Amino acid sequence: MKMKLFLAPALAGFAFVCTLHAGTLSEDFSHDPALDGWQVFGDASLFQWDSVNHNLKVTWDSSQSNSYFYHPIGTILGTNDDFSMAFDLVLNDYAIGVNPNQPRTFEVAVGFLNYAEATGAGFQRGSYFPTQPDLAEFDFFQWDDITPFPDTNTVWPSFIDSSNDYYWDGTSSYGVVELPTNIVMRVTMNYTAANQTCVLTITTNGTAVVSPVEAFLNAPGNFGDYHLDSFAVESYTDAGATGSLLAHGTIGNVAVVVPPPPVGLLQGAVVNGVGQVTFASQTGWNYLLQSSTNLQTWQPSAAAVAGTNGNLILQDTNSTQPHQFYRVNAVRAD
Repeated sequence: MKMKLFLAPALAGFAFVCTLHAGTLSEDFSHDPALDGWQVFGDASLFQWDSVNHNLKVTWDSSQSNSYFYHPIGTILGTNDDFSMAFDLVLNDYAIGVNPNQPRTFEVAVGFLNYAEATGAGFQRGSYFPTQPDLAEFDFFQWDDITPFPDTNTVWPSFIDSSNDYYWDGTSSYGVVELPTNIVMRVTMNYTAANQTCVLTITTNGTAVVSPVEAFLNAPGNFGDYHLDSFAVESYTDAGATGSLLAHGTIGNVAVVVPPPPVGLLQGAVVNGVGQVTFASQTGWNYLLQSSTNLQTWQPSAAAVAGTNGNLILQDTNSTQPHQFYRVNAVRAD
């Protein structure tokens, strides 16, 4: 009896969808973003596609539950991975302290998150308790006049690791500026893994709105690694916070660049009656071949193997069935 081998491509590591190719996510909102793999978690009314002006209308409303307009990035970012993100931001209006019981500032946010964690019931971005791990995002906090410690107008390349430690390196961690309303601003964050440095720039018509802000993740001794798998426009709940927010604006011309997915050029074959897969691997990842006869229950078919930045061949070391499905499970080594 001949063995028939099937690959499960949607489950083999990570799969790119629609506009996500070769580590690049581009969205100009010229057509329905839902067709490009964008999804909504939480209150969908906070995110409205504008088919005429080719942008996304956004309401940041902290009185609502955590809500995200998001897109998987096809990999898991860590501090050892380069990334960049850029988008057009227009703030039409911005009001903090809309809840009299929570008068302090609260952030407008866009960036990378860990979807499973950010959608958990206990995730509270406005709290400084350990409830919001794994973030790398742009934040804007408007000035408040709450004594004895009033907050300044702040733009911030915010980083929180998997242990809920905040990146903080003193006043160099943020920029002080009151962002203008009804003006298109280009927000860009570029992170270089070699020196663990992120640079945040905000410009309008090529002119800087604020001096570039640099975050040096290797400076604070207690900052660890993060694990990020989605890019999102983020409207956070103010549960557990001292501040509150209601803001309206638009997001447009999104450009995100991340490393390629950990599994590439996946191919399957039956060699001497044994199933095997060949694929392009990356260092920093461990790979496990899994098999199934029904696409429901998966079992390890060989020992995990570390990536090499070259092609790997994983071969089924178990007894095979006439009909066999395979997938490659990629897990970060860190």
